[in-house]
Parts: sequence; C-alpha cells; structure tokens
Amino acid sequence: MLVPKVKSDTSDTHNHGEEISADTYATLMRHQFNLESLGDRLQELENTTATMKDKWHRGEEAMRDFTDSSKATKVDQPVKYVTLAESV
Repeated sequence: MLVPKVKSDTSDTHNHGEEISADTYATLMRHQFNLESLGDRLQELENTTATMKDKWHRGEEAMRDFTDSSKATKVDQPVKYVTLAESV
C-alpha cells in the first residue's frame, strides 16, 4: 500500500473510528481549514457591514435633524438687518 491508513479522530462524523487514507485525512483537514478561514472572513464582513449600517443610520439621523431644523426657519420671509447706526 502506497498511502498509509489512519484512524479518523473526528467524533462528529459518520465514519468515526473507521480507517481512512492519509491523503483523504489531509484533504479533509485542508477543507476544514478553508471552511474555518471562510467563516472568519464572513464574520469580518458581517462586522464591517454592521459598522457601516450604524454609521449610515447615524449620518441619516443627523441629516434628518439638519433638514428638520432648516424647515423651522422661514426662508421666504424677508430678513431685517440691523445696522450699527440703528443700534446706537
């Protein structure tokens, strides 16, 4: 036999305790590592998305507050400017 057999040490598989080749075991470990890496990347994306949504909502609220406060001022009314001569 060219490829030695190893015992499966993963307790959550259907083949627990059955012999598998070292190549198969190495492939499984590589896939598990890749899945864990993908999981980490997905978690980072989720965290970034949550941060961006929070910033968006805070910016949206600030813009809403700004536009609401500008509605309170009457833009179409003439402004009476007081000159220095009038105030003395």
